[in-house]
Amino acid sequence: MGGLDSWWDRLVRDRAASVLELVIAAIADDYESVATILASINERDPDLEPGNWEARRAVPVSRPEVISALKELVREGYAQAHILDTTEPYSRAVKFREGDVDKLWFLVTSKGALTVERLFERISNT
Repeated sequence: MGGLDSWWDRLVRDRAASVLELVIAAIADDYESVATILASINERDPDLEPGNWEARRAVPVSRPEVISALKELVREGYAQAHILDTTEPYSRAVKFREGDVDKLWFLVTSKGALTVERLFERISNT
């Protein structure tokens, strides 16, 4: 049964990695809410992206998958959760709390921005 287990593990890992790629790309250039991330991933025109981006095979992506990816990206320092306001300071970094996820906005950190650059270089070169 080891073969089946490894196949399943690889399938789940591959999907999780694809969702991480899609989410980090969605928050790469602006603050995004969970709703806008979902729309960005699931409603994006595939003709506007490199045809060889394997992560697109994970679409459609669910809300729990996006939240899980955000949690991981924040935990590992690739993204930061923020509260946005109409007065200064317009953005305030906050701790990620799953119960507050609908009030939060997400943006890549400098570490995340470097990762996104490398991701799109890899996609462009394949």
